[in-house]
Amino acid sequence: MRILSLFIAFIFISLPAAYAQEYMLEEVASGFENPVLAIAAKGDARLFVVQQNGVISVVEAGELRDVLDLRAQVTYGGEAGMLGLALHPDFLSNGLGYVSYTTGNLTSVIEEYRYDPAQARFDKASKRLIYRLEQPARNHNGGMIVFGPDGYLYAGFGDGGGANDTYENGQNFDTDLGTILRLDVANGTVRAPADNPRVNSPAPFAWAYGLRNPWRFSIDAGLVYIADVGQSGQEEISIIPTGRAGSGLNLGWPLAEGDQCLADPGCKQKDLIWPVATYPTGIGCAVTGGYVYRGRALPELEGSYFYGDFCNGEIYSFRYENGKAAGPREWAGELGRVEQLSGFGLDGFGEIYMISLSGTVLKLVRATP
Repeated sequence: MRILSLFIAFIFISLPAAYAQEYMLEEVASGFENPVLAIAAKGDARLFVVQQNGVISVVEAGELRDVLDLRAQVTYGGEAGMLGLALHPDFLSNGLGYVSYTTGNLTSVIEEYRYDPAQARFDKASKRLIYRLEQPARNHNGGMIVFGPDGYLYAGFGDGGGANDTYENGQNFDTDLGTILRLDVANGTVRAPADNPRVNSPAPFAWAYGLRNPWRFSIDAGLVYIADVGQSGQEEISIIPTGRAGSGLNLGWPLAEGDQCLADPGCKQKDLIWPVATYPTGIGCAVTGGYVYRGRALPELEGSYFYGDFCNGEIYSFRYENGKAAGPREWAGELGRVEQLSGFGLDGFGEIYMISLSGTVLKLVRATP
């Protein structure tokens, strides 16, 4: 067990004398190896941190301990590694957690583990294989997993890698590559929900398609906020409903990138889902999706969706209102920039965290007077 040195990490920036800084980033944990995500069960004080090397750690009461070590089976490097963690909606009673990682010859795997309270860690002997997907290349592995309000597990994978949809998976709804999947993992089985769009196809779990690399996505109030990493034109955030209403939706790649046509000059006439927010790839290089703020500490931010960019480290936010991104905000002037912004975190009380691949977890808090 390691003891954390908790302290406030001030971001020193040049501000006008009359400017009153309202928010800041507080460092709550450091020393991780390539962290990419932090999550918690609702109402639980423990914060689970996913590290790309294959280790999941928990931050609790100023202490840091490892609760699952899969380094022996995780292929780690580049865009491969331990990439996702989802806690069952009833985690506090059943202890079920689901991990997403790449292994062997670039195979994406989702497994179930049961948390053992007596040992204060996940029991490796409880492993249950949920899903496997062969990846043709080392990039666009995706790997985010999250439970929806319908109780199903949603998983995101990229188009297989390469450039310009090399493997032609973006518009192929008969493959799980380039899609958001939806799986029923209840009662010891793995099934495609009956209202998935193509339950009798070669890809029964495929739920929405036309994605390049949905590296991070999240679900809030029945909506899926998908940050799809762009190629060379635009980074984008799209929002679609969960469940039956989102089944079969086409997010456009590679016919379109962002809000512009790419492979198909006539894409505007097709039935595609267009993003609610975009920015030029040249400003950063890879959009990193986050979460909608639902905490109590900063009530004025209620409903704000936070996201950022891995390369420029800048944080952005907006509120989704009437089908549009309202009140867009850039936070670099107040929060500074987060080095290698690999992911975000959401604790059990709705507070937002930013994750740096360099090894730190930062919390958005009100600035100290």
